[in-house]
Amino acid sequence: MNAVIISSKASALVHEAIGNTDVSFEKTGRFEGGQFVEFCEAVARININAFITDIDCTDAQTFLRGISQYRVIRPNTKIIVIALDRYDDDGVVHELADMGINVVTTSPGTKPKSIIPALRNLLPERDQGDRNAASQVDWESTDSEMEKVKERIYRYTAKLTSSGGFDSSDVMDLELPDVPIQERIILKDRIIGTILVAVMGVESKVGSTHQSILIANYLKRKGYSVGLVEANGSSDFTAIENAYEGTPDFKSTHLHFTIEGVEYYKNNSRLDINQLVTAGHDYLILDIGGFEESDWSKEFYRASVNIVVGAGSDWRQGKIRRFRDIHKKMDQSNWVYCIPFVENLSIQDIRKELPGNLVYRIPPHADPYKHQSDTESVLNKLMKSYMGDSKKISSKSMLYGILGLCILIIVVLIILLAIKI
Repeated sequence: MNAVIISSKASALVHEAIGNTDVSFEKTGRFEGGQFVEFCEAVARININAFITDIDCTDAQTFLRGISQYRVIRPNTKIIVIALDRYDDDGVVHELADMGINVVTTSPGTKPKSIIPALRNLLPERDQGDRNAASQVDWESTDSEMEKVKERIYRYTAKLTSSGGFDSSDVMDLELPDVPIQERIILKDRIIGTILVAVMGVESKVGSTHQSILIANYLKRKGYSVGLVEANGSSDFTAIENAYEGTPDFKSTHLHFTIEGVEYYKNNSRLDINQLVTAGHDYLILDIGGFEESDWSKEFYRASVNIVVGAGSDWRQGKIRRFRDIHKKMDQSNWVYCIPFVENLSIQDIRKELPGNLVYRIPPHADPYKHQSDTESVLNKLMKSYMGDSKKISSKSMLYGILGLCILIIVVLIILLAIKI
């Protein structure tokens, strides 16, 4: 028996491939984050041969979270993911492939029915005669139609370097052995070391500093130790310090300063990423600025959290597409695009241009030092996968430690007095 959580557009294809009688659990539609994860947990409580789902039934981040949780509970159950109308460099597809998930994809413009024979072949414990029959029925087509089919079945590889696809015979005859899976754990129970967050603009003056301050203040309110680095040549941090001190004539010889608990590191020749990391912050945020103008751009690719800032106006959206095209050969599955000051309609257009990437609309937030609930909600979605219990000792634990030390001192004094007597 199989379990199915699919979108409406994939429902008919799945049922044609597996039949209605082979389904023991089914949900069809577009689901909110909590719903999809709950359904995945429900499926994990039953014994099935295969779990079939598709990327379009929820948002990308929730989909990956639900699949990861299911994988932890049911590591030996086959998972088959359908991804219709996806480009070769789709980040979510590559992320799933890295997890060892079977993904059946079609390129934009390909007939969706081309997935049916591949889906039948991937299902476990099917009769070989049925497979051969399916091959004869579903793959009988003209040569011109076959040339249009660009479906791919991605398997676990260290790096997806091959761009070739499978033809019909490859798909139908391919034996798919079970592959050992090593889960990529993103959610941390406890922060160990420093998490590096890189904020980079697709162009200059697009709001990377403003976004960096928003994230820094958000994390500080959550109780974490935060360092914010001016990893660009703008000298904006000097202006920020002057404004904080209340006078444009303020002159400081210090290379760093503190505002509301966040440590700001000004751009200077002594800045070194290794020394900054050893400063002991829970989070170190790099305000890189425009990616073509900063000497720190390489640190963006090595960071734990990669945030790209772009402008949402119609005449500047091309810069976002250009940035993505420049990096199309890189794995962008964990990159998050943040677009400030943009209407809901425009953000939908931008998301269509960035398939496979997470794209967030940042609400208007004039003062990054003031709390704003709608911005807080977005930042929570943005950072929650990289947050855990702070390694900082709580005040209660510190109190117990002091009391324990006092008791130890008293015991030692009593012993010394007893010896003298």
